[in-house]
Amino acid sequence: AALPSAMAGVPESAKSALLIFAMLVTGSYNTLNTKMQYQTCASVPDATFQRKDKKCPVGTDFFERPWLGNMFMFMGEATLLAAYGLTRQAPLPEEVGAQPSQGSGGEAKQVLVSAGQETPLYMLAIPALCDLVGSGLAAVGYVYLDSALWQMLRSSIIIFSAILSVILLKRRLQPFHWVATAIVFVGLVVVGYASVLDGSGSNTVSPTKRVFGIALVVGAQLCSAFQTVFEEKLLTGGPKTSAKKVVGMEGFWGGLLMVVILTLMSTLPGDDAGHYESTPEGLYMLAHSPALLALVPTYMCSIAVYNLTGIVVGKRMSAVVRCLVDSSRTVVVWAMNLFMYYYVSEDLGAPWTAHAWLTVVGFALLILGTLLYNEVLPAPGCLRRHAGGEAGGQEERSPASSFTGLDGVLSKVDLTEESEPPRAPRARAPCA
Repeated sequence: AALPSAMAGVPESAKSALLIFAMLVTGSYNTLNTKMQYQTCASVPDATFQRKDKKCPVGTDFFERPWLGNMFMFMGEATLLAAYGLTRQAPLPEEVGAQPSQGSGGEAKQVLVSAGQETPLYMLAIPALCDLVGSGLAAVGYVYLDSALWQMLRSSIIIFSAILSVILLKRRLQPFHWVATAIVFVGLVVVGYASVLDGSGSNTVSPTKRVFGIALVVGAQLCSAFQTVFEEKLLTGGPKTSAKKVVGMEGFWGGLLMVVILTLMSTLPGDDAGHYESTPEGLYMLAHSPALLALVPTYMCSIAVYNLTGIVVGKRMSAVVRCLVDSSRTVVVWAMNLFMYYYVSEDLGAPWTAHAWLTVVGFALLILGTLLYNEVLPAPGCLRRHAGGEAGGQEERSPASSFTGLDGVLSKVDLTEESEPPRAPRARAPCA
């Protein structure tokens, strides 16, 4: 398992609590950190520049660089290649291609297959492209939304994953899965409606831009769901592939693709210093802002820690635990938004608005649908299909758990179980 020496001698209960805490804190911090980057005023090359809304001092502008932030995310993902290199164990000749065996500590022994049998690394460029588009759209939409709403809208991946698993993977979901999907849909409508009514705590973004932001985030989840299904079809059912290598290589390919995209965006016309998104100006702002020099590196470190704890949680615990952790993450983000607005600065976070109660109702529906889909809440017998096919696998499985977005790597690290024996398949939904 990851980080074996650091946790040697620690009681199992303490390990689990520490991993869950680290995953919750770093996941919440990633979301809040990204929004704080967007809200930071940093120096620009033109010392006479003045925003039309005068929200920043002369010579500064908000660091609204969603695509450059996407590059930071991929760089964070790519750090798992280092973790893969450090934890990789060379297989014995007789173990190559063999099934994993259990060690004395109850953890499966890591066995690598020969290079010729592994998934070709260039194939991972395809899910990396999906990740790039999905996380990029979500990042752009994030500019117009607050952290809590953005986090809630990611629950829509459940809807798209359920539909794509039926269309592309030819699976038959249980009736309660579809009921849960409908509940999530209603929750999304309620949350989105509340956002349109009161701006989700922001009086600087027009209703049109808020709707545009919601559409981008929901559309991004379609890309993420396709990525999840594609990865599952590519990586499961065949030779085992290192989860850390999968995520790291997707970060590598995503970084290469982002170099091309950022170069194009720096040449295309737009409102950012005459370009669509000027990377040179973004790097200038980063270099001349102490706040950004603290936020960006800690974001990348947090991404790496979140990825590693996600791998360990995925191997040691269940998808149910991950769903509960990520649901709690939304609560933490919302609470921190309120705290920062009322006790730190009104320029940060978001207030309790007139229709926040409606957002609470929508959030409750999102949690209810997610927990029902993942069978944390027992499904009524009338919503279960008992006739035939229970052990066939195709009827009971759903796409692997996914949190895809600015830091969504948990889906990818849990798609392959290099060091675990095969388990009986169960339906699990992507978490919000």
